[in-house]
Amino acid sequence: MGRSSLECMFDNGSTGGVGAVVDDGRPVVDPLVLPDILFATAQSENMLAAQKVLGASMLSESRFNAELDVSGDVDKAWRIACNEIAVMLTCSRRTAEVHIEIGDALREFLPLTKAAFAAGELDYARVRKIVDGLTGAAPEAIAALERRVLASAHRLPPGQLERDIERQLFAYDPDAAAERRRKMLEHRDVRTRADRHGLAQLQATLSANEAVEALGLINEAAGSVCNHDPRNASTRRADALVALLHGENGLTCQCGSETCEAVSPASRSTAPSRRKPLLHIVCDLATLLGLTSDPASIDGYGPIDPDFARELAADSTWQALFVDFRSQAAGNRPRRQHAPTVLPLVTRRNHPSREPKGCGDRIRAMQRLVARAPDIVRRSDGHGAQPDPTPGALTYAPGAALAALVRAVDGHCRFPGCSVPASRCQLDHITEFDPSDPRRGGWTIASNLQCLCRHHHQVKTYRLWTPVMLVDRAIHWTDKTSGLTTVTVPERR
Repeated sequence: MGRSSLECMFDNGSTGGVGAVVDDGRPVVDPLVLPDILFATAQSENMLAAQKVLGASMLSESRFNAELDVSGDVDKAWRIACNEIAVMLTCSRRTAEVHIEIGDALREFLPLTKAAFAAGELDYARVRKIVDGLTGAAPEAIAALERRVLASAHRLPPGQLERDIERQLFAYDPDAAAERRRKMLEHRDVRTRADRHGLAQLQATLSANEAVEALGLINEAAGSVCNHDPRNASTRRADALVALLHGENGLTCQCGSETCEAVSPASRSTAPSRRKPLLHIVCDLATLLGLTSDPASIDGYGPIDPDFARELAADSTWQALFVDFRSQAAGNRPRRQHAPTVLPLVTRRNHPSREPKGCGDRIRAMQRLVARAPDIVRRSDGHGAQPDPTPGALTYAPGAALAALVRAVDGHCRFPGCSVPASRCQLDHITEFDPSDPRRGGWTIASNLQCLCRHHHQVKTYRLWTPVMLVDRAIHWTDKTSGLTTVTVPERR
């Protein structure tokens, strides 16, 4: 059997083609071909992964049917199939079962995903997200959405892809999504699992709002100590959880200072009823009023079905903030400025949603727009085409309302492939703010702010990658080193 070109390329004896050999015998590869090598390697790896799961599915089917014909014992037939594959692949029984389940799903109801995986276009992690996300959905929903999901899978990392699939399912059939969520409430649970070195893990499966609220209470209790407390942030959160379980409202500071200003838990008054922490729900006004059924999301969690959003809003004190991101990003002055306001809630169901459109479709549309009109990718002055700065625009730090809105719409770090939640990101001025002359530099406005994690904020500061805001808060990125370009879009439109 012949050797692959990749093997020959890195062979110490290779002297022709792309490789050369230095005096000590180590191969040297032309850097110009390394991107092609990397792409070909990833593609080959994906193709082999596809062969593994599809082969596991077919072998499992063969062994299962053979035993079923002999004994008629379904349980025994399944055990024979998955255990043989587990031993063959030297993996756990559960891992073998997952391989079989993914292969079965690809062969039974995901033909487009199967073809893309077999061609090496998708990796195992993304394929698993597609299978997990669409398994259990109605056949007509899978048939309608697979092509859109596949477009997202080609352009999003696994974490973002998972949320995008959920959002598309919510938009396609909001009533079915609400029913699935209500059934899943029966699976809420708390359990422990042994860890190493005297530690254990406490695992809780809660509803989305319960989980976000719980973390908010834990963080609040963890922040009840002074800045000189010697514990790190994670240890304080663990101590805060234990304190809350014991009915305490905060931590006892361990700074050791007799003049510490942190109030001890014993001196805090206990609230007469359960207090609700701040919960950010991002939702179209029409959906909230029951006029449409577009998906919503909970900041710090991800997409939720519209019926759930209306339930949460009906049981909350809430305010609505309106910003026309589209007009600001396109360089048009907003038609109206809205102050925070309390709106009445009307709960009505069975209203249609708009045609579901995944992030992949939006990215592809923006890439086509750039190809047709490359002049739109140009550095902006960061003023949003506004002649005069709006209140707060000349202040470096954005106000609380603006910061919350940008985080809620972006959803995560806007650098390509990064899924760090927006709540853990910094707000970056796309066109740099000039503290010596704020009017001249980029302003602190929605169309000049993006969420970036600490690492990618530093990458942008070093000017290794250049972002440009396009319409609908899409961001065009250019790599200074290689000239590579790509587009990212926010989670919310």
